[in-house]
Amino acid sequence: MASCANEENKIVIKKDWYQSESQVIIGILGKHTSKEDCIVQFKKDEVNVQAILATGQPYTLNLKLSRSIAPEFSSFKVLPSKLEIRLAKTEGGMWDVLEKTVVKPKPSTINLRNWDKVVDDMTKDEEDSDVNTLFKKIYSDGSDEVRKAMNKSFMESGGTVLSTNWKDVGKDKVDIKPPEGMEWKKWDE
Repeated sequence: MASCANEENKIVIKKDWYQSESQVIIGILGKHTSKEDCIVQFKKDEVNVQAILATGQPYTLNLKLSRSIAPEFSSFKVLPSKLEIRLAKTEGGMWDVLEKTVVKPKPSTINLRNWDKVVDDMTKDEEDSDVNTLFKKIYSDGSDEVRKAMNKSFMESGGTVLSTNWKDVGKDKVDIKPPEGMEWKKWDE
């Protein structure tokens, strides 16, 4: 049995796929013996294949799907040159990718960083800044209108405008004004 598993691991399984609004069709290339020699298990978000090629070589394939399927409406058939698997989509529309990609964070960058030190360093830098001290003083010494103007201008402009003039700021929404030579983009673009 161990030699069978070694042979199985050496096989390169070539597959292709295409889709319609309602289903995904996967073709596993290679001559298969019969439908009885192919076991395909459909789950909500994965497909498992165990089959034997016409050469007698067994193989397995486990696909973690990028979207959900309806297992009860999915099927497969053995064709002369491939195993064809039809997955019924639970939601209409096109898939960007067939398989889910799993990105694992690098443990060294997460575990070794002392976040308390980072916060302390940032706070220290802010306290040492003459500009920051000036803005704190203006805000704390200013009238209610000055504070409202500073808050409104800063929030509406995405941090690109800081005004103390409520007469100008209170009239309309404050536009975003990035520094010269720069362009404003939303974080998700």
